[in-house]
Amino acid sequence: MKARVSLVLALMAGTFLITGCGTSIYSVKIPFSEKPDAVFADAPHVTIEDTRSEEDRTTHVGGGLSRCIRWYGDDTYQPPKLVYLDHLIAERVPPATQVSIRLDTFDTIEYCDNTADRGAAAAVGGVTGVFIPATTRPGGDSVHVQLVGEINGVAFDVSRAFDYDGLPYKFGEMPAANITYRELLRKMMSEIADEIVAKLQVARAP
Repeated sequence: MKARVSLVLALMAGTFLITGCGTSIYSVKIPFSEKPDAVFADAPHVTIEDTRSEEDRTTHVGGGLSRCIRWYGDDTYQPPKLVYLDHLIAERVPPATQVSIRLDTFDTIEYCDNTADRGAAAAVGGVTGVFIPATTRPGGDSVHVQLVGEINGVAFDVSRAFDYDGLPYKFGEMPAANITYRELLRKMMSEIADEIVAKLQVARAP
């Protein structure tokens, strides 16, 4: 019986990892501002050269049967990621200072392992009547952002992460439906922008 339940759990977990990862991911929109009328004008003193591949700029999933991973593309966000990055850098740099950024990496990755495991365990319980605790892994429900490139010729490699495990959102919604998730994302992006702009001090040093 235990072997049968374990097999059912494994099969259903795999199904949840595949379907759960992809559910609504291609239509989800995550706002960088809670104000519908927010304007993110292009800053004339900030230029961004984007060297990423087309796949890196678009939404896709990964992890196969072992992990639930979502890579969010530029247009998942409102405004798009590069527009928001331009805005954040421009806020932190005087208009008289010209800023040139080469962007090699701008990954926004959402891990959803714990959510998928809980869904699979609940499904198995509904089918078999046997309760099996869901597995939980550190960082299993988390968001990771990494930016790699150069600002005015100075290299940067900046990353941040936060856990969203435990934040409430309705069945069928994506984690970003929770306002705390979005607040943590904006906070993280602000910290990343601060660290990148701090590199300008290195560029100015004699």
